[in-house]
Amino acid sequence: MPASRADDAHRIFSGIGATYERAGALLSFGQDARWRERLVSLLDAGSDDAVLDVATGTGLVARAIAERYRCQVVGLDRSADMLGAAAARDGHIPLVRARAESLPFPDESFDHLTFTYLLR
Repeated sequence: MPASRADDAHRIFSGIGATYERAGALLSFGQDARWRERLVSLLDAGSDDAVLDVATGTGLVARAIAERYRCQVVGLDRSADMLGAAAARDGHIPLVRARAESLPFPDESFDHLTFTYLLR
């Protein structure tokens, strides 16, 4: 993504962590939970697997994966505000502030990678 578009996306999602989930539910006419469940159900993770949820936002997908598969999940997002909201809801999932274009992990650190709204 060009730097200006990435910066625009960062500005949009900074400062809305506290209201993001409510806004997402309203804007999707309540379908966001269904979409999230569908994504999680398509993942074939085992309890020994590691999953990276890129653009984790408030961590809804990361939490759903951890609850369903009892595996290691790491949430990654560029927005400190979103990660703050994720941490406030669940202190058990490791959260990393970084850009999707420059993951701070060695190759093959994860068995699965998920994202929902990364490519806006």
